[in-house]
Amino acid sequence: MVVVADRALLLQRYAYSESSLVVHACTREHGRVHLIAKGAYRPTSRYFAVLDYFDTLELEWDHNPARELSNLRSGVLRVRRRELCTDLAGYRAAMSIGELVDLASRPAHSEPALFDLFEDSLSRLQHGAGMPRTHAELVQVVFELRFLHHLGLSVSLERCAACGGEAPPLRANRSRAAFSAGAGGRLCASCAAEARAGGRRVGTMPIHVLDDAARLHRSGDEAGAGFDQRRLDRVRDLVERFLDYHLETRPRTQRAFLAVPNRNAEPSRAQAR
Repeated sequence: MVVVADRALLLQRYAYSESSLVVHACTREHGRVHLIAKGAYRPTSRYFAVLDYFDTLELEWDHNPARELSNLRSGVLRVRRRELCTDLAGYRAAMSIGELVDLASRPAHSEPALFDLFEDSLSRLQHGAGMPRTHAELVQVVFELRFLHHLGLSVSLERCAACGGEAPPLRANRSRAAFSAGAGGRLCASCAAEARAGGRRVGTMPIHVLDDAARLHRSGDEAGAGFDQRRLDRVRDLVERFLDYHLETRPRTQRAFLAVPNRNAEPSRAQAR
């Protein structure tokens, strides 16, 4: 038995018996941990009112590889993000970000970069509480783009995902470029033809949506200060459909947004007329 301490952010929590909690946490140096907080609901508990979503915590637990649940010894609140619970857009974005980290985090696998990205995104949402809804969604989209990069699944937005060369607009429609989630993103004409021949689905994507996503990936949510809701929705649609393809599961927090038909689909000839 080893006593371990680490910074943590909660991913899930469940009531256990009358006064205890089971918590799943993302820690900075120890990856995902599953803990039992005995007596967590008792006012005399060492972690009473500490184990809340969105807050940065300092947890100490007994680590035993033979046990499914480690015993939580103490919990200290380091950063309280209370405003996220009173801002609907920020709350939704924070829950969506947390669900993605929940899908990606692994027990006993140190991922400080993932933890830092998670914590920084929550702090940005906290600081933007009360701002227009687009702020929270911009933070979420930037997180998703960098989350894909962390997983080694970066979407190619400016150059050809297959050959690394230039990927100019289509000759038939200069406002769009060839795009395939299965091939990694934007494609040049030659690689698009090769992908189709190999059985991959290849469509098109508006150039301005690809440019907007690239700008957000490079510069963060500040780069989207002038985005209106429609413009942001189209970037979010690109990123979340790419995530949907590669994760092979649709997070619950994204189902309503992705239930709308593809916002970046090329208009049919009938619609164009």
